[in-house]
Amino acid sequence: MNALLTTHFYDSANRYSAKAALKEKVNGVYRSITYQEMKERVEQVAVFLLNSNLDAGDRVALLSENRPEWPIVDMGIISAGMVNVPIYPTLTASQVAYIVNDSGTKGIVVSSSAQLDKVRHLLKDCPQLEWVICLDDCHDIELQGVRLLDYKTLLAEGESLMKTRRAELDARLQLAKPSDMVSIVYTSGTTGNPKGVMLSHSNFASNAMAAAEAMGFNYNQTSLSFLPLSHVLERVVNYVMQYCGATIAYAESIDTIGDNLQEVKPSAFVAVPRVFEKIYTRILQNIENDKPLKRKIFYWALGIGKQASAYTTQGKSMPTTLAAKHALADKLVFSKIRARTGGNLEFAVSGGAPLMKELAEFFFAVGINIYEGYGLTETSPVICINRPKHVKPGTVGQVLEHVDVKIAEDGEILARGPNIMQGYFNNPEATAEVINQDGWFHTGDIGELDADGYLKITDRKKEIIVMSNGKNVAPQPLENKIKTSPYIEQAVLVGNNQKYMAALIYPNFEALEKVAKEQGFKAESPEEMAKSKAVEDFLRREIDQLTEEFARYEKVKKFALLTEEMTQENDCLTPTLKLKRRVIQQKYEQLIHSLFES
Repeated sequence: MNALLTTHFYDSANRYSAKAALKEKVNGVYRSITYQEMKERVEQVAVFLLNSNLDAGDRVALLSENRPEWPIVDMGIISAGMVNVPIYPTLTASQVAYIVNDSGTKGIVVSSSAQLDKVRHLLKDCPQLEWVICLDDCHDIELQGVRLLDYKTLLAEGESLMKTRRAELDARLQLAKPSDMVSIVYTSGTTGNPKGVMLSHSNFASNAMAAAEAMGFNYNQTSLSFLPLSHVLERVVNYVMQYCGATIAYAESIDTIGDNLQEVKPSAFVAVPRVFEKIYTRILQNIENDKPLKRKIFYWALGIGKQASAYTTQGKSMPTTLAAKHALADKLVFSKIRARTGGNLEFAVSGGAPLMKELAEFFFAVGINIYEGYGLTETSPVICINRPKHVKPGTVGQVLEHVDVKIAEDGEILARGPNIMQGYFNNPEATAEVINQDGWFHTGDIGELDADGYLKITDRKKEIIVMSNGKNVAPQPLENKIKTSPYIEQAVLVGNNQKYMAALIYPNFEALEKVAKEQGFKAESPEEMAKSKAVEDFLRREIDQLTEEFARYEKVKKFALLTEEMTQENDCLTPTLKLKRRVIQQKYEQLIHSLFES
């Protein structure tokens, strides 16, 4: 097993030199960067770094949104034998400063003047920083005490240094070992300061190869990239595509995904559940606004699709009668939905948080195959994944090749394999808390393995709510069930040390406005709807109906409606769109307290 990321990249670059490696939208048109062009730029970045007074193992931070320069700089850093410290572009200057100082970063690459402004504010707190590179033009900007240059200048300097430093670059590539650290990835930090996860060539390369094999990735595929490359999931997808010689196209932003899908016509993409939830809600909303006959046809087709998916997810042939009905349903309904993804989508992968079973079943029914996987930053990241012809909605699939999983006595999922991190940077105590002497990593997630080896995640160990009566409630299954309502966008359960469960609900106000008109009650603004007894009663019925199957003590007794969506901007979500429960608890402390007043 070849466990070097550099070998994967350079092999593909030589084999597929004229093929598009990366695509970016420029002046309204997607343009390609070939593998040969990417290789040349990677080498230019690498020799520049070799000439920048940095040693093997030194850290270089990368603070940028997704764009072609991200993987080029990343592979340049790794080729030079250095360590990439990716930083989410949504972080504040003080958060960036913490990561720069904790990692001992000596140089930083930023995307734009906005990110450069963050660096300006942290320079006095980060005296070890020697230079800053801006991917955009920065000729009219000055920084005190450090060298500043733009990406074009970096490439030009790299090209001019190629003859004199080429042998050194080749030597660094030859000396690389699978155990060499290539990145320190800081966790999102739902609580406290983030920890730096040390990941090696072997960690990433083994995971990329196993994931490519499991999902059937090949050089013909194009992936649309919009999850942040700072997140380990999109990062390993990047390495999968490089390993296969495939193409990555970058979405302009999260808001333009719909348009970019139509333009790129990808065969695959990776997203977190929140993205699929929004697509699902939008589809149902459009159907509910349609004419009665079209609604009837849609739900008939959906029923047929669900019957058919019981066969297609297992690679089995449908009975003749069902196949005929499914062909008609596909022609009338499903093909039109799939056309909105560009019409070429073979599959999508969901990770980062649990995907609602109902959503997985819905998308498989309409012919959009979403394979849910599971992993953590510390596992590089994939541990398990559903895969073509081997799918169980409601599970995160079977364990990846070369990875072992077992369930501890308290239900915690433990993992071991070549994908497990080297540890937390400069934090041996925290490392010892999660990796035992036998090499088993404690995930902090609770789950169970079924007889066929499919893993089901039931909750986060640390997020379990302990009620005053001693009952334990896992919030995610309830929250996910509540969010299947087309009238509810977000739900957060609360109830620690309380005698009953309550929830904060952010409704789909657009859908509620339609209900208000149909049922004749006044609710003209989000603020008015949040105070409306009629809206409360309507949502009460929705929540009660959706949570019928749960135990009595788990059910939501009271809820409050929020008028502001929980987002990264208001610090309620991490960059990977997970709930920051502690922040939410503090932000809405008085509102939550009112839910438990007798």
